[in-house]
Amino acid sequence: MFVGLLKLGPRCAACGLDYERFNVGDGAAPFLIFIVATVVIVASQVMEFQLHPPWWVHVLLWGPITIALSLGLMRVAKGLFVALEYRHNAGEGRQ
Repeated sequence: MFVGLLKLGPRCAACGLDYERFNVGDGAAPFLIFIVATVVIVASQVMEFQLHPPWWVHVLLWGPITIALSLGLMRVAKGLFVALEYRHNAGEGRQ
């Protein structure tokens, strides 16, 4: 489905579905911001109140976790958006 880290390929290798007709763009990013931020903030606060680590531990730990979760979930979210557009036969600017 993907040809790069986040770029959709032109067609499905199995069934030939044209991915170019779908316009997922950056629509998944705002949803992931809220999901990843909630997970990271809650986890960092639990860690802070239970373990009381120095500030640099938070920087070294939560920065990479935030990036990894964001990039890892972005592919899933874009795939979900493609599936939703396909299921609902969504298109641009139709009346």
